Amino acid sequence: MVEASINDTLCSQVHDVSLTERPPRLTRQQQRRQTRERLLSSALEVFEARGYTESSLEEIAERAGYTRKAVYSNFTGKSELLLEIVEQRFQSHIDRIEALLDKDASTESKTLDVGSMFADYLSGERAWGKLFHEFCSVASRDEEIGSRFRACFRARKKALVHLLENEVRSRGIELTVPAERLVMGICALFTGLSLEKTIDPVEVDQELFGEMLGLVALTAVRPKS
Repeated sequence: MVEASINDTLCSQVHDVSLTERPPRLTRQQQRRQTRERLLSSALEVFEARGYTESSLEEIAERAGYTRKAVYSNFTGKSELLLEIVEQRFQSHIDRIEALLDKDASTESKTLDVGSMFADYLSGERAWGKLFHEFCSVASRDEEIGSRFRACFRARKKALVHLLENEVRSRGIELTVPAERLVMGICALFTGLSLEKTIDPVEVDQELFGEMLGLVALTAVRPKS
């Protein structure tokens, strides 16, 4: 009886462990979110390795462990995959800038921090830079893709304008140009330097964007009169 009792106890413990270690079952919505995240991750890897034009949905699906049908169940095609990735990247940049501006530091220090952030991007994201500029060309030739791409750009700039205006109000300073035009100019500066970096990575060093941003800040910001 003692042996039987011990066996019963062990079986009960094994049963309890198996129940506690069993992962919770995902809901349909969670499964769909997981599928989309895996497909987006796979798409980014394939796009950066092969370029947008040469990439195939079959390879993207296979790398993620799905079929081509799974791609079309979640996205309309290659363009929507890359548009989703672009939107996520832009939001990541906005979040990082917002975190830097929330710091208790001078405007000059924050400008340097933002410049350093984008300098790191220029030096560490060359594969993404090539892909981004390739897709800019695709979007300029396709009205449907271009329309959403432009909307994504405008949303990013609108968010940056909002952050800049908040910073100006909290610091008791003012801008010499409208916030919208300043943000447009800074975005154009960064996009241009990113393209230059893609063409000639040796000539465009890591500090250049921060230096140019500092020069812009010197003329665009002044004490409130």
